Amino acid sequence: MSTTITTAAQVGALTRFAEHLDLHHRIEGWFSVESAAAWDAMLSWQRRNGVSGNLLEIGVWKGKSAALLALHSDPSSEVLLLVDKQFDQPTVERALGEVYGDGPSSYQMLETDSRVLLRDTMMVDAFESFRWIHIDGEHSARAVMNDLEVANGLLADDGVVCVDDYFNFLYPQVTEAVNRYVRENPDDFALFLCGYNKAYLTRPHRVHRYLEFCKTELCTEFEARGVEATLAKTTLPAEMNTFGMGPRFNDQPMRGPDWDQDTVRI
Repeated sequence: MSTTITTAAQVGALTRFAEHLDLHHRIEGWFSVESAAAWDAMLSWQRRNGVSGNLLEIGVWKGKSAALLALHSDPSSEVLLLVDKQFDQPTVERALGEVYGDGPSSYQMLETDSRVLLRDTMMVDAFESFRWIHIDGEHSARAVMNDLEVANGLLADDGVVCVDDYFNFLYPQVTEAVNRYVRENPDDFALFLCGYNKAYLTRPHRVHRYLEFCKTELCTEFEARGVEATLAKTTLPAEMNTFGMGPRFNDQPMRGPDWDQDTVRI
């Protein structure tokens, strides 16, 4: 059952999302409103539940998703690190400037190949300090595997890694790379949510918190942001303990297995 959004923090989150939507439609890119709503809900949940840390994006393009991360970053204690081999710096800075305005900002742009990111001296003190990592760089399987290895070193104990273009028919190698990395590193990452071209991973010993969030809050969070989605958990946890999300299906906000569609087990 979903919970009702009533707290001041949750109302503030919706105001922040409305601010993002104003930017969203003016920045070039492929970051969907549905994915933005999922990010905004999870990042807000992190803040309400005391999950803090830096934020990282590998592959920035025009700054569309980076702008949402900027809205959620705390300039007094968190760094938004943007990594790309070649920046459209004026466009990205303009997008972030609309977020930060005349106030303090805490973003850094690092023009480098993510394959050498962990060798950068500035990353020495950054291990396990990131609560959110978005991987949207080169889409070869080799590059995705590398970026997941980078994320493994940088992700905080209770953070989230989001990988772009999971289940996108144009990039089947991305899906295979994510699944292979999770299979080969079961003590490091668990896949708890996928949909709208994104996969979401967290540490296995923290995954239950995020599964519980998906089950009890995410449907309501979507609806509060004007997104009609269906959350699906169509098998038993022992087979695959992962939620899927997509456009509203059969007027069901939440759907369990075919044989018991009203029951969702985590």
